[in-house]
Amino acid sequence: MSNRFNRRQALGIGAGILAAPLVASEGFAQAYPSRPVTVIVPFGAGGTTDVVGRIVADRLTARLGQSFVIENRAGAGGNVGVAAIGRAAKDGYTIGMTTIANHGINPNLFGERLPFKPLEDFEFLSLSSSQPNFLCIHPSIPATNAQELIAYLKANPDKHNFGSSGIGTSIHLSGELFMQLTGTKMGHVPFRSSAGLVQGLISNEVQLSFDNFTSPFPHYKAGTIRGIAVTSAQRASIAPEIPALADTLPGFDITSWNGFVAPKGTPKEICDRLTAALQESLKEASLIQRFETMGAASTPSTPEEMRQKAVSEMAKFKEIIEKGNIRLQN
Repeated sequence: MSNRFNRRQALGIGAGILAAPLVASEGFAQAYPSRPVTVIVPFGAGGTTDVVGRIVADRLTARLGQSFVIENRAGAGGNVGVAAIGRAAKDGYTIGMTTIANHGINPNLFGERLPFKPLEDFEFLSLSSSQPNFLCIHPSIPATNAQELIAYLKANPDKHNFGSSGIGTSIHLSGELFMQLTGTKMGHVPFRSSAGLVQGLISNEVQLSFDNFTSPFPHYKAGTIRGIAVTSAQRASIAPEIPALADTLPGFDITSWNGFVAPKGTPKEICDRLTAALQESLKEASLIQRFETMGAASTPSTPEEMRQKAVSEMAKFKEIIEKGNIRLQN
């Protein structure tokens, strides 16, 4: 038997060696997931982020054939849970959600105390949903639209309060941006929750709020509070009669958003598989309709689009926070 190979045999062996990593990589991605996947939600059960996470996790379970199990890790405005995602094993079996707070606001509020690096510690997968804040007022204020409200507040500086669910939330910063753009002056009253904020508005403890759409919407429909505008650039499909604040204040656009990330270094093949499954799930008509009943929009995206969203949001809130001289209370 000859110990020599001809040119064709040598080329064939070389091609096989070069193809082997690709075949192994493709097989690795196709085998994923082979066991349940943990999905960290950085806020408590029952909130918008948690509800969105559970809806999407159910779709991923059905689409990828393994359970995607929600684990709530609340604390520090979502920072505790998001930091846990960044520290998790880079194998695709722990992923999680981030929000406008963690990849928009908190990097500017917490600075060096932020327990993760927002652009360095994660693989971005896809945005998932967005929801406008809802500018509502107590009926005692004699205004029915944004123009009348601004005129009234200018004529009555420092005589009214707006409420939020905490310092540095998108609800608080919506109010700050409103004052910065209109030259109005109000006091800020932080509550511990959206439920407390809504009750504070109904009881006239505060006269305005920019709460996430879902919480005040039933009370607006019942007539106990008055809806003035949504803070997104466009009207909300669930309440098309409510104008966008941007119609009066061009460029005003604050929407509460969330999306999915994995720890930095998670294999690209797994990230691509997750992104594809997320995009497909978020385009399902039944999911879109479910989100709309919550006043939210489904927002599938590419990883780069999600990364750019984070970059632009951090820049936007940096300006609002610095101009308003906003600091966390110790």
